Amino acid sequence: MPVVALLLTGLIVGGPGGPLLTTRAQAAGLAPVQATVQTTGQAMSLAPCAAGAEGLGVRWIVNAGSLRRAASAIPLEEQERFFGSPCTFLVGKQNLEPYAHWSAVGTITIRSAAEVDRCCGEGVGAVLYDPEAWRFTPPEEKRHPGAAACRVAEVVHGQHRLLIVAPAADLAGGGPERFERFLRAKIAARVARCADVYEIQAQGTEPDVRAFEEFVRKAAAQARSARKGIVVLAGISTNPMGREVSAEAVYACVRAVREEVDGYWLNIPAGGAACPSCGEPKPAIAAELLKEMAAGGR
Repeated sequence: MPVVALLLTGLIVGGPGGPLLTTRAQAAGLAPVQATVQTTGQAMSLAPCAAGAEGLGVRWIVNAGSLRRAASAIPLEEQERFFGSPCTFLVGKQNLEPYAHWSAVGTITIRSAAEVDRCCGEGVGAVLYDPEAWRFTPPEEKRHPGAAACRVAEVVHGQHRLLIVAPAADLAGGGPERFERFLRAKIAARVARCADVYEIQAQGTEPDVRAFEEFVRKAAAQARSARKGIVVLAGISTNPMGREVSAEAVYACVRAVREEVDGYWLNIPAGGAACPSCGEPKPAIAAELLKEMAAGGR
């Protein structure tokens, strides 16, 4: 497999505990930094994400399969404008046309640490570790997600790829109090200490913008206390756990945390083994949200 240079502008990636410099750090007065890292797969660039012709000036995680299902609501040319740049971690893009040819960062999702031993193919620049209280994550990893994330980090960083961690709040138990229990257990800090990107699964609080803002703010603070300069994203959804939400409600959540995060994981879920209650996907909500963000800012 060929070895190519991965040029990271504004973001230094090292092993666990290594330094990170994000656009947030640059805004605080730190000088831009360039580092060349060797990796396998395509050449990629994680440059600072400026608003303009190539998007909204934020980082994204989005699923290529979800985008393909959303093509009737979000035409391909608009999809590429929003998500086709290296500011996007595009899950499953490697073997899915036309997404395989986009310059977004090819990303795979794993739900247990053991799965990392079977990755990664050419074109994969990031691995997303998604431990949750489901059958896909082993009991030991549910009890100790931080230790599991660091084991994954050893493999991923050894391959000179980026690690995204996205632990679900239900690791702290079920019910509406799970978000507070998640914060009390400091799971965000425990998983973030070995990661390059931390994604806050906050979409379950979307019906309540105040609850969303509080959970994101506190989880982001935990992650940054554990890993200086880590990139932080917030999860948003068009139909969280099958509940109906409006584009206006999701946009209110986006605006509430725009100073706390570097971007978003836009979920357009469909019912299946990973989310039995999600029902039919709602791409029209995503389309309207993107229009609102383009008109009013992130």
